[in-house]
Amino acid sequence: MTNSSNSPKQPADFLQRQQALDPENSFICEAPAGSGKTELLTQRFLNLLARVERPEQVLAITFTRKAVGEMRERILSALLAATGPQPQEAHKQQTWQLASAVLQRDQQRDWYLLDNPNRLQIKTFDSLCASLTNSMPLESAIGSKPQVTEDADDIYRRAARALLASLESDEPWSDALATLLQQMDNRFSRLEDLLVQMLARREEWLPLMMTAPQHGGIRHSLEHSLQSIIEDAVNRMHELIPAALQREIVVLAGFAAANLKRMEIDSPTLCCHGLDLDNDSLPGCTEAELPQWQGIITMLTTAKGEWRKAINKNAGFPPGDNAREKKEFKERKEQLLLVIDQLRNVAGLEDAVADMLVLPERHFTDEQWLLLDALTLVLPVLAAQLQLVFQETNSLDFAEISIRARRALGALDDPTQLALKMDYRLQHILVDEFQDTSASQVELLHQLTAGWQPGDGRTLFCVGDAMQSIYGFRGANVGLFLNCREAGLENVPLIPLRLTTNFRSQAGLVDWVNKVFQQAFPAANDISTGAVTYSPSDAFHDQQDGRAVTVHAFVEQGDSEPGNLSAKGDGRAAEARAILDIIAETRATQPQASIAILVRNRPHAAHILPLLKEQGIAYRSLDLELLQDQPVIQDLMALTKALLHPADRTAWLSVLRAPWCGLSLVDLESIANLTGADQATSVQRGYPTVLSQLEQALELSESNGAVRDATPVQEDFFALQQPAELVNGQVLTADGYHRLCRVLPVLRQALNNAERKPLRSWIEGTWLALGAAACVRDAEALKNADKFFALLESWPYGSAMPALDSLQKAVEKLYAAPDPNADDRLQIMTIHKSKGLEFDVVIVPALHKAPRSDDPALLLWHERLNAHGEMELVMAPITAVGKDKHPTYRHLQMEDTKKSQYEACRLLYVACTRAKQTLHLSAQVKADDGQPPVLKAPAKSSLLNSIWEPVQLHIQRYEVEAASPPLAAPGPGPRPLQRLPRHWQLPELPGGHLLDQYIPRYEYGETNNQVELKWQDPTPRAVGTLVHRYLQQMGNTGINHWSVDSIRKLERSIAAGLKAFGVPLSQLSAAVDKVSLALQMVLQDSKAEHFLSHKHPFHACEYPITFASSVGPKNLQIDRVFTTQQGTTWLVDYKTSEPEAGQSLQDFLDQELEQYQAQLSLYQRALQSAGFGKVKKALYFPMITHWQELG
Repeated sequence: MTNSSNSPKQPADFLQRQQALDPENSFICEAPAGSGKTELLTQRFLNLLARVERPEQVLAITFTRKAVGEMRERILSALLAATGPQPQEAHKQQTWQLASAVLQRDQQRDWYLLDNPNRLQIKTFDSLCASLTNSMPLESAIGSKPQVTEDADDIYRRAARALLASLESDEPWSDALATLLQQMDNRFSRLEDLLVQMLARREEWLPLMMTAPQHGGIRHSLEHSLQSIIEDAVNRMHELIPAALQREIVVLAGFAAANLKRMEIDSPTLCCHGLDLDNDSLPGCTEAELPQWQGIITMLTTAKGEWRKAINKNAGFPPGDNAREKKEFKERKEQLLLVIDQLRNVAGLEDAVADMLVLPERHFTDEQWLLLDALTLVLPVLAAQLQLVFQETNSLDFAEISIRARRALGALDDPTQLALKMDYRLQHILVDEFQDTSASQVELLHQLTAGWQPGDGRTLFCVGDAMQSIYGFRGANVGLFLNCREAGLENVPLIPLRLTTNFRSQAGLVDWVNKVFQQAFPAANDISTGAVTYSPSDAFHDQQDGRAVTVHAFVEQGDSEPGNLSAKGDGRAAEARAILDIIAETRATQPQASIAILVRNRPHAAHILPLLKEQGIAYRSLDLELLQDQPVIQDLMALTKALLHPADRTAWLSVLRAPWCGLSLVDLESIANLTGADQATSVQRGYPTVLSQLEQALELSESNGAVRDATPVQEDFFALQQPAELVNGQVLTADGYHRLCRVLPVLRQALNNAERKPLRSWIEGTWLALGAAACVRDAEALKNADKFFALLESWPYGSAMPALDSLQKAVEKLYAAPDPNADDRLQIMTIHKSKGLEFDVVIVPALHKAPRSDDPALLLWHERLNAHGEMELVMAPITAVGKDKHPTYRHLQMEDTKKSQYEACRLLYVACTRAKQTLHLSAQVKADDGQPPVLKAPAKSSLLNSIWEPVQLHIQRYEVEAASPPLAAPGPGPRPLQRLPRHWQLPELPGGHLLDQYIPRYEYGETNNQVELKWQDPTPRAVGTLVHRYLQQMGNTGINHWSVDSIRKLERSIAAGLKAFGVPLSQLSAAVDKVSLALQMVLQDSKAEHFLSHKHPFHACEYPITFASSVGPKNLQIDRVFTTQQGTTWLVDYKTSEPEAGQSLQDFLDQELEQYQAQLSLYQRALQSAGFGKVKKALYFPMITHWQELG
């Protein structure tokens, strides 16, 4: 009997995981952080592949191209691993078995998936919609394939401006436009911004605007949505208040109302006088009954919305005038307090009561409808105008592709040929990150599954985690996930599953997260507002020694608002230094530990990054630093503006100050003040351009026969921006004269090439000709420059000059490239970017920070799910200035606030669950002046506020003294001017080498001029590729898991791979034997056994590395890298060449060494720059099992 103690540990949710692989049923699976969601999705995909006739019958959908790539890589890696021996690890065996079944199916059906991975249908929602529209161009009205733009703001503005241009026309909608403009205080920019916002979210309102007139009008539809909100809120109260308490509440409310009336005390509870006591039920949702709800709530809660702890006469419960009344009234008070105590414990009731206090009105006022009616007239025209702009620019945005994809599928009751084709083709659909879906994406799934019938063998598998829904700003609606979990997807019933095991974090972290977020998350789900309850997890790993979670609070005493520290920056400085201490301590105890600093918004890391740079701590930042803040981009923008607009004086002066020229301020002032010999003529002609002043400055300096010379000390004055009186009647210093003599010809030539070259070639060529590349000191800056040039390449340029303000906005949306040589052990990113990642140690600073509050929106509108799971549109315009907010507008504002707070809590949950070993939360808080000081609550919209109640008593406090040193600020002294040397010259390109192959050379009568055509034999390359592939697999799985028998079993797969690479059938058998023999020889080679072993402290196959060489960054991939126990790192490059007939081994080796010495030396330098110490290099020839070390 096997000892049970030696059996592998099974997760607590093992049965649910096995059920999720059932290919006969559809599921919606909740997979919390760290639960192995991607592995489960991969296993189900493999299980389904093994059962279909064609791989295209299984479709997996996710949200990002990165996620698509990762999932495809996982599946292909599993298939590749299944060609080798079964792994020893228990958790890998099931994936291996499923992948092996797929390979058997692959051989039976001749799929050749490993050689044709594109047959795997793994798509984003956007790419799926694009494929649908492209397959039916007429039905989707897409026509010829347009360009898809990710940032459509400019297109929206063109459409909005085209519509506004019709304001004074006789068009039917011009009066409506005038009404809207009047509501916007006649400010075109405000109305334009509103129209742009509406276009960006047109998927929400367009169906209503196009269909509602056929069903009683848009106003009726919108007001029906308001009534639905009221009904849902009242019904929720009925459901949450225990039936046993409802009659008591009605009786007590009637009692209070009678007393208030008798005492002539004005209160909302007066409306409860005469409640229907015989019916024993709470009020309904009619107009007459809603005030009664207000009265009941007033009786139960305080003005702040909190449950009453004391009852007095103002609530309708006086002490009584006589003994009988005193006894009766006291009993009533006690009865009410008992009722309140029971209500206090009902999960979700407090939120439901708060909702009742801000209900919208059932109907729009005339003032509100005036604006909404104008919108209903204008919006369809605006949508049509957008179609014209799409046609003009031959472009579409993702929303339009989604709209046209659904149009191509047709209505649910009238499907198109495409819908019928997809219905026949698709057998199984898997959706990842289902909690982030929008209404339009769920509608697409409805259309794709409309023809499915129970028991027809087709399945839908949706997996996600409502607790990690953090993309509301992108249109994600977590209520859709909650609704599908409860009711399924239209005609596809979904069996709910829930995973509980956390494979990522140690038990101490899991327990803390369970304890804290159980209290932080809402008490009840609400599909309308996106409230999600917390579901606890089970730790798979044991608890580690030490403290798993620490909440650091940097406390200042004072009277400023919570969350807003003094301008001194003392708290920020203390927090930044503490974070550096955490990093240092972690690296001292765990040198290889991965550390992540996660922030809510980019500015929240602003006080940390400078300190890291100051201390020389390398880090990798992901989309954290803006491209526009990089010096190389600022110089490039100045150059672009100067060349496109020669009259832009600021841009031209910036060009002359940039490192490639580097004029001193003295020279710049002299040039800028030149007005010409004839002052009157100059004024008559207009203010001169900087370029004309440059020409004049050089001319004057040359005509005087000399230029001002300067000593090195004086030049240093110029560079340091110090004032100096060195003019002496001359225009330029010697330094400035020489610099202009080099730069001005380049600028003249650039202006002469205006509109003769593509924009990128023009700007980039000028930049290089100026010597700007020599001013760039690192590969990161070169990557940033290349990002800018790529943007220019995509920018419209031709007869109409590109709008520089639009170009500036486009640059503002880009992020600087990460440092290719940065240390991956320390990464800094936003919490949103960290989703799906994991780190040993996670630090989340600035939890006290609140996001910037936006100005009140001119129009609020929501897409909401009602209690029946139906999608409704709600709209409310802002009230005129000086008037109180309308209840409907106030209700939507409250809904926005609640959604933001719920999502903030989920965002913090995502951050905390990235940690594997240790979590540090950090914030700056205020304390009052009491003794001892009591911490003040943080801002309500801060991340800290969501967990304040459970953590405030367990905070590690750091008292920040008023005199503590703030973060170092830049000194007042001048910064040295970075610039090229005065006499620097652009290096000449090497001649006679780079272009030799493109230059024809003919010599009359020479036989060498006869062209010989020779077809390249594909077999050697194919053999080499296959040998490389299997050597990589040997290295990944460990060579000890391979045998001669396992290699022979691969011969069919080898043959398939060779055929895919074009090996002719006549050579196929010999090529298979050659690959198989080479692999068998490798197995018997002791040297290969050593370098392919897993016993080394570090080993990797196809190791990717980026190296900043003298000519720019190089992306390299090394066949095999391993570090021995002695600390020596070896890089091994495989070569499948072998000696030719009659060639000695030594001659062959000399030939190979000469050919590949430079390549391996580059690999060696790359590894050394990445921190590997002693690096040796070797060639390995598997065809002859020879190991050759290089010196």
